[in-house]
Amino acid sequence: MISRAQTCFILLPGFSPDHQHLLGLERALKNHGFAVMASNFFGEIVIDDFRKLTIEECLENIAKIIDEANSKYQQVIGIGISLGGALLLEHAKTKNNLRGIVSVGTPVKLKYRLLSEIGIFCLPFFHPLWKLLTKIKCLRLLPLGFAPLMIHYFEHEFLQQMEKINSPILLLHSKNDSITFSSAVPDFFRQISSNKKELIFSENGGHAIDYDTEFIFQKTAKFFDL
Repeated sequence: MISRAQTCFILLPGFSPDHQHLLGLERALKNHGFAVMASNFFGEIVIDDFRKLTIEECLENIAKIIDEANSKYQQVIGIGISLGGALLLEHAKTKNNLRGIVSVGTPVKLKYRLLSEIGIFCLPFFHPLWKLLTKIKCLRLLPLGFAPLMIHYFEHEFLQQMEKINSPILLLHSKNDSITFSSAVPDFFRQISSNKKELIFSENGGHAIDYDTEFIFQKTAKFFDL
């Protein structure tokens, strides 16, 4: 059995400028003896203009983190929130170098699409100011320039070729998710080809299950028999 010290968790946040929301989970995993590598959804690079960021670049940077973890530890497990989970699942379509993936609040079908379209239409008018304000890191402003591409990705490429995923997959989703339709998750789940997979719904929390560290950790530990 692989020891906890030789098990590394890679943590990826959702649509966020950093991974501060995952600090509680990172701390809990380390307290239980696991190694942790937390990153942004776009990897360890500096982005000046999120309008120029691509999904391919995100995947390439995440792959580098996974490769680094695999070079140091015997097994690597990815935990991603929303966009972070989607990118880990995308990685698994072409690579099989993760012990498994936990996706929290998987963005299968988005709500409020009309509001999103209005926001995308208005984006060019206020983005220059927003871009300047994002340089003030303490504000922790969302990387809005990436939003149009992200939404397109969620609704097209992400939903394709799920049958190529063979890694163990655990989906954690709240029934009260305000961002995505929880009713769409079971059909999405059935398309994943993994022999070991599980879908667990939570009665509590919102899109990210309120970053419930205990819930995420306990379900993850049980699924991977850690």
